[in-house]
Amino acid sequence: MNKKGQALVEFILILPILIFIIMALIDIGRLMIMKNHLESVLGSVKIDTLEIKDNEYEIELKNNNGEVELKSCIEVMTPGLNKIFGNPACVTTSKIIDKE
Repeated sequence: MNKKGQALVEFILILPILIFIIMALIDIGRLMIMKNHLESVLGSVKIDTLEIKDNEYEIELKNNNGEVELKSCIEVMTPGLNKIFGNPACVTTSKIIDKE
């Protein structure tokens, strides 16, 4: 009985699942980093002029009755996750600003 051959076959069967899990973790990590980045940018938004100081990402700004919302989208590279998150996956964060 060849145990090395059996281990190789099992590894080949598990490898695509392992690669999918690793890619999914990377994409979810990128989404979490983007959410954290948007929240930090939201903290630095000027209340009077509603200017964003960010050269790194393309960020959309909405102002609705004192609520400021930031939205940014990134491409999902994991096959199958784009059906769950959408492609591109968009991350939003909002904050209510009192102008007193």
